Amino acid sequence: AEAEAEASGSEEAQVWARQLAEAAPVIRLEGQPRRQRHGWTVTWSVARRWLGSYDRLDRVQVGGRHVYCRRGSSSRVLWFTAGFWHFGHIQYLGSQTAALFVADSAACPEAIGEEGVWHVGLPSRGWAPLHELRVRAGAEPPPQPRPLPSAMLPALVGLVIVLAASTGLRVWLGSSSAI
Repeated sequence: AEAEAEASGSEEAQVWARQLAEAAPVIRLEGQPRRQRHGWTVTWSVARRWLGSYDRLDRVQVGGRHVYCRRGSSSRVLWFTAGFWHFGHIQYLGSQTAALFVADSAACPEAIGEEGVWHVGLPSRGWAPLHELRVRAGAEPPPQPRPLPSAMLPALVGLVIVLAASTGLRVWLGSSSAI
């Protein structure tokens, strides 16, 4: 029985080591409020300051897990301690003082379960749950180009016609005629 317990412990240690080794080099905190409700404006104004991409610090661990630092900010970090993942300022690294937290013992932040609810600290109001916050593996996706508003289309076509006429270029506007 003792040998089985040691083997099981050894297997768990191997799984844990593999999960740490395979932890994403970049994670992102993302979320959108589903709808505006009383109090959400303040909650999201605090939480959105922490949204974005975080890079893993390979030589730094707290609580047996990697620490992540927000891109473009050396003071905002993500760490694990005492059964909770925390987003907070670097001076509180390793403590339970944070701006956001979730109760989850996942080996890496991208493995935090969907049932994990992040909480945001509100000045003089305590903690508020934010069910829409999630940590995902990978950096923020590049911004998508926004479609041209249809109201601008006639002006754009006019500009193309003027430029074509002044330079002598032939422009096809989607019909059989050329200018």
